[in-house]
Parts: sequence; structure tokens; C-alpha cells
Amino acid sequence: MYINISVLGKSGLEYSDLVFLAAINQAETEWLIENFKDSDYERFERLSIIKHIKQKSKKEHLYTSLRISEIGKQLLSELEEAPIEEEDKTVFEWLKNYYLKADKEIGNGAKTLRHIRDFRVKSGIEKNNLIKLVLDFLAENEEKSRKLEYIWYYPKTAFATKFDLEESWLWNHFIKNRERLEKTFEQY
Repeated sequence: MYINISVLGKSGLEYSDLVFLAAINQAETEWLIENFKDSDYERFERLSIIKHIKQKSKKEHLYTSLRISEIGKQLLSELEEAPIEEEDKTVFEWLKNYYLKADKEIGNGAKTLRHIRDFRVKSGIEKNNLIKLVLDFLAENEEKSRKLEYIWYYPKTAFATKFDLEESWLWNHFIKNRERLEKTFEQY
């Protein structure tokens, strides 16, 4: 799991609050009742990151109706995203030029840049090795490489919006050819 520390620092939350955010998001009511302090509850409410749904009865504990607000969901989303680094932009620009020269489509540039970042963070493969991996993929997968955006992540359904490394054509190519590719990476 990735935590963007700079977003956390700007949010007004403490590091320990991440556990409470996760518990509220997962509706872990019993755990919250035992561990969530009134002072934390008040701070979360002041930051507008929680809300309440209608309780089934007035006898229920207040935390049974506790949920993450829209502001809280946005914060969680931002906390899980790594910043786009200069090397991601460099890889994107190089591959964009390569694709344009090959008369292929780029797709959504902003989404492709995010996919490059997500792939780098989750796979641990960086800059030059990433370009080598893409070129190796393109040499073997002409039919899948018509649009740059899709080699990183092609969602199975229209509702799949979060990057999933296991669903990446590029990652699957790497896994299939791991030994050969890692030797290539070591040469440079």
C-alpha cells in the first residue's frame, strides 16, 4: 500500500489516523467502538471527512452509522496516489515520440502518465529499464500495442478505474520473460 506522506502532512491528520480512516471505510464498527476516542471523532468531524447514515434504531452506537464523506473519499484517493515524478514524464515523452513516429495512437495522455507512475511504483521497474521493457513488449505484441495507454493497463470493464498491476499487459509480459529481461536490465 502506498501512502503519499506530503498529502497526509497537509491534510491535518496524524499518522495514526490512517488506521481509523481504514476502519471507518471498511465499517469495522466493533473495533471503532473500542478504539476511536471522542477527541478523534470530533477532529474527523471538524475536518468533514466523516458523515453518518441513518441509524436503524436510537439504541445503536453512534459509530455504527459512521461512514467516510465525499471529502474523506477524495482524501483517501489522494493519499493512495504517488506523485508523478520527472522520470515518469521523461518515459512518457520518449514513448510518445516513439509512438508518433511509428504512426500509432497515444490515447489519453494524462491517464497514460498516471499509468506509468502506478506501474513504476507497483513494479519497482524504473526509467531506462521501463523503456527497455516497453520496447521488448512492442516487439512481441504488435496487435496489443496500437494505443500506448493500453499497454500499461487495459481495464476488463468500463467500471474498472483503478490501476491493477496484475491486469497489465506489460506486467504479464515481464513476468513471462522475467529472467531474460532482468539480465538485460543488469547490463546497464
